Amino acid sequence: MIMSKIIFAIATPPGQSAIALFRCSGSGCHGLAERLSGKKLVHRMAQPCVIFDESGQMLDEVMLLYLKAPASPTGEDMLEIHCHGSVAVTQAIADYLARQEECEIAKPGEFTQRAFVNQKMDLTEIEGLADLIDAQTDDQRRQAIHQLKGALRQKATSWRHDIISLAARLESLIDFSDEELPDNVAAEIDQKREALLKEIETALGDDRRGERIRNGLIITLMGPVNAGKSTALNALARREAAIISDEAGTTRDIVEVRLNLEGMAVSLLDTAGIRETTGQIERIGIKKAEEAVQQSDLVILMLDGTDPEWRSEAARLKQGIAAPIITILNKKDIYQDKMAEEDILCLSLHDEADIAALEAKIIETIRPLNLSSQTPIITRARHRQLLQKAQKALFRSQDNSFSHAPELVGEDLRIAADALGQMTGQIDVEDILDDIFSSFCIGK
Repeated sequence: MIMSKIIFAIATPPGQSAIALFRCSGSGCHGLAERLSGKKLVHRMAQPCVIFDESGQMLDEVMLLYLKAPASPTGEDMLEIHCHGSVAVTQAIADYLARQEECEIAKPGEFTQRAFVNQKMDLTEIEGLADLIDAQTDDQRRQAIHQLKGALRQKATSWRHDIISLAARLESLIDFSDEELPDNVAAEIDQKREALLKEIETALGDDRRGERIRNGLIITLMGPVNAGKSTALNALARREAAIISDEAGTTRDIVEVRLNLEGMAVSLLDTAGIRETTGQIERIGIKKAEEAVQQSDLVILMLDGTDPEWRSEAARLKQGIAAPIITILNKKDIYQDKMAEEDILCLSLHDEADIAALEAKIIETIRPLNLSSQTPIITRARHRQLLQKAQKALFRSQDNSFSHAPELVGEDLRIAADALGQMTGQIDVEDILDDIFSSFCIGK
């Protein structure tokens, strides 16, 4: 499906640079290139030339690259203009393109959307591309490339094909119910369905590693007031991200910093100190702290070692927390008691060696959450929800009888196949297309 309009956009960051790149896509790109340069361009052969505007005024010395449909990233004719990266040059070329009747400025993600429409990419690959553009850590980069290369697409397509094959076998039971069929047909359907369910269960049983890598792990600092949570946040962030004060209740809202810990993306949250208080604003902050703890992948429980009641405080605060907990007894430069508990890290946040020990402990604790013998194929909540929908439909189909309700079994198989089709974009996905493509930058 070739779009009528040529879309264009600068695909390099704005501002001064040595080289800038304009991308154009649409059926008139070859004519546009000839009009710009006065030359005939050959598919996939870069051509140095001088380009001119409508009045014959030189715009720039550039390199033009023409890609003929369908052998292009969008599946349409494409033109790349590699020009000098000054603001004046890029603005002049953008103005020229905008004046052409067949051209219009591309919307965010429109190049990739055209690639999807022209079946050059499926939705899971597009999501992998978006993740690669946004990747901030090495783990995120590797996972995004894995997705972009079709890891999830291949699995989902294979599962969908197997389910459609099961449905076809089931149709033979329905259409020829009055005739003799081999006794093993129903047994074969059961066997293949069971194998499918085991594969899907394995994919879903990844402890959400893909989502954790993509979104980053959430680590929450919690504890009583003045235990050193904000000091720990600043020490780990290597900057003054949170206000530090001796006044109790200084932190009232959640302060978040993003960290890269040995290739793992982390959101570190500093929360309000938990205590009994009459202040309405502080109570709201404490409630937010408690909610953050419940959504965390790791909780760092920061305790004041100078408080004689720290043990009972620790026992109280740990109640109801499902995530792993690192217990820190802070201010060891003040308190004299030597702690012997193996599960408690005694430190002073004024000591660089202790800060390094805390960071090492965090990395040691969260690394298993990201490690896997295989790269996870599920990286978004959308994938998990659709795969769970397919799994539930297959489970339901087990409850229905081939002999008494084959139509119900067939409907469940159709629902499962449709869910997997929605994952890759093979069937109706209009409700999510805008959301996916709007996350892209202009020119992609």
